[in-house]
Amino acid sequence: MKKLLVLAALTVAATPALASKARLTALGNAAHLIDTQTIFVNSADIHYLGDFATLEFGAANNAGAVPHAEGGFVRSSAMGKWGAYLGRQSATVSEFVKAVNDNALVGPDLLNEQNALDLMYGTELAGLKWGFGFHYSAAKDESDAAAGNRKIGTMGASAGVRTDIWDAYVRFGLMGKSENDLAPVAPELEQKGLIDLGGGYWMDSMYVYAKYLTTKGTLTAGGTDTDIEKNEYSIGAIDTVKVDGGSFFYGASYASSELKQGPATRTATGLPVLVGMELDATSWMVLRGSIKQTVLLGDVKDDANDGDTQLLNDTTVAAGAGLKFGKLTLDGTLAGSTTGDVNANTLLANASMTYMF
Repeated sequence: MKKLLVLAALTVAATPALASKARLTALGNAAHLIDTQTIFVNSADIHYLGDFATLEFGAANNAGAVPHAEGGFVRSSAMGKWGAYLGRQSATVSEFVKAVNDNALVGPDLLNEQNALDLMYGTELAGLKWGFGFHYSAAKDESDAAAGNRKIGTMGASAGVRTDIWDAYVRFGLMGKSENDLAPVAPELEQKGLIDLGGGYWMDSMYVYAKYLTTKGTLTAGGTDTDIEKNEYSIGAIDTVKVDGGSFFYGASYASSELKQGPATRTATGLPVLVGMELDATSWMVLRGSIKQTVLLGDVKDDANDGDTQLLNDTTVAAGAGLKFGKLTLDGTLAGSTTGDVNANTLLANASMTYMF
């Protein structure tokens, strides 16, 4: 089971005019950003965005690959803010299911999340901005006896609080199971506990943050159970500098993770440094980009492969652009940031469209 790298983990549910997966990707998923997508991390972020509708372009059913078609909206009312989102697949569920399906030892495929629904609500309590989220997905496929009868069910909940100075969130995996009854392997992946929590604090222009995730589960295949446990945490800081027409930021974090798969253990530690910027090129276009690399400290130990690696090259450059048409923004990543080529045929990838009411 060497390829089983992650355990299924449920995810539930800053400039508002620039909001999408493409924007977060181009900015290296920096921890200080607030965006339509960060609502799925800290539900309280719903208060720091206007009313909006957003669409992420992609395939209808792509087994967890990126990009994936999804979208939703957030509206305000006298009772607070509320929203709904369709089609969002948990990245960790998708990654783990894909690892199982790519493993020739397992055989029959498992279903990834199908037609997931996220519901979000935000309100003010005791002078604090609170947000709550609920995530649900359930599906089955019995259309092909040769492929086996497959079904999946996932459920999760989240809560978050945010002020202009500090924030905190917690997410729970309430249920997660994907199975295929095709003999003799009949794989079954079941989550047995997940908690994800974190928070941050602003000190002038610097954002200091910490995150922690722990999860357990079992993969049953061919009558053999493999217990899986994952623990990871990170502590970091990001400083933001306002410049003409935008912002520049830089920061570093210490990240550690441990994955146990049966008797095998894989640990990783690192000190990733992130530098990024987001600038208005014209009144109708914004450009953004980032670079990320592990420096000084980086170590991976894998019992299953009897290997140890240190500070291998992991430099990542990401870039993107947003085109603004009144209240409508079209975002995309620049394909050339990964290929070295920039041309009109492959200019924008992972596109999305956001309308601010």
